[in-house]
Amino acid sequence: LAIVGLHWIIKYGSILNKPRDIICKLSLIKSLIKCSLCLGFWCGMIVGTITQQNILLYSFAGAAVCWLADNINIVLQRVDIMLDK
Repeated sequence: LAIVGLHWIIKYGSILNKPRDIICKLSLIKSLIKCSLCLGFWCGMIVGTITQQNILLYSFAGAAVCWLADNINIVLQRVDIMLDK
């Protein structure tokens, strides 16, 4: 849950809009933040390092869980838009 929370704050958090706009001028960073798998991997690595757990396991699990959570979020948003029409 911590990895998904970190992922969503970095990717969608309004408090990070200005820093994200500045950092995203580099195309590599922009691609990293747009990709749930990539960002989830790095968020997992950060959480694994902080907790001193299996960093590689946290990285791959973070990528998978963040990708799944982000896609569920996208589907729910589309359903909500369709219901509003």
